Amino acid sequence: MKTKSFLSLPFLFFFCLLIHVQCSSMNRMDRDVSPSRNMSDDYEEAKMSSGVSPSPKSESKPQETKSPKRLMVYTVVVNLQSKEIEPKVTEIIKLAESFGGYALQYSSQGTIQLKIPQEHLKNFLQTLKKESHNYTEDVSAKDVTKEYLDTEIRLENAQKMRTRLLEILKTAKTLEETLKVEAELNKVSESIERWEGKLKYLSSAVQLSSVTVHVRQKWEPVVQKEYKPGPLGYPIYYLYLGLGKVKDGIIWLFVQEIPKEK
Repeated sequence: MKTKSFLSLPFLFFFCLLIHVQCSSMNRMDRDVSPSRNMSDDYEEAKMSSGVSPSPKSESKPQETKSPKRLMVYTVVVNLQSKEIEPKVTEIIKLAESFGGYALQYSSQGTIQLKIPQEHLKNFLQTLKKESHNYTEDVSAKDVTKEYLDTEIRLENAQKMRTRLLEILKTAKTLEETLKVEAELNKVSESIERWEGKLKYLSSAVQLSSVTVHVRQKWEPVVQKEYKPGPLGYPIYYLYLGLGKVKDGIIWLFVQEIPKEK
């Protein structure tokens, strides 16, 4: 019996040591198998622990589209009065030239057609109003922005078409193909000239405002002056007054009272 207990004690100690070694190795393997943390997770965790909130993702802001500048065509009609018409017409033309404008047409009867730069139109009208009598004006404006942009697009498309036709013309093999392409080129070229002319006209109309001025004769009442005869005219003057009194006396002698109609 003593021999059995003696042998069992070392065996039990060895068995416990073996179990301890196996458990420690298994824990080590669990630590090695655990997934590694990303650097970004560590960075976010560090910021959270320091009290700094994570940076939000940058949001792309929509680009603001600028609206095109308005293209306005101004037309002005002015009516005023002056004692003399022709000097006033000359004065108005010189005033327009001082503001960078010019006269298209004018007449001695007082009608003037002017072109004034749009940036100086307001100052020109204010100066003309100060130097005129009975001044009135009528201003109208037309927005040609859409018309101008549409014309630009048409011109650009026509120019692209011409470039394409020129490339096709280089590859034409027969006379018939060449004639057809040249006919289309002529049509496109005419369209380009037409759109270019329209753009020039709109640009000129926007830059130079049309002003029509009507000058009228200023009416002044006629003041009748009292008659004052000279030294030799007094006898005749008093004789004229006396004859008037005699005429009134003769009428009074024959006509006492004019009967009134009932």
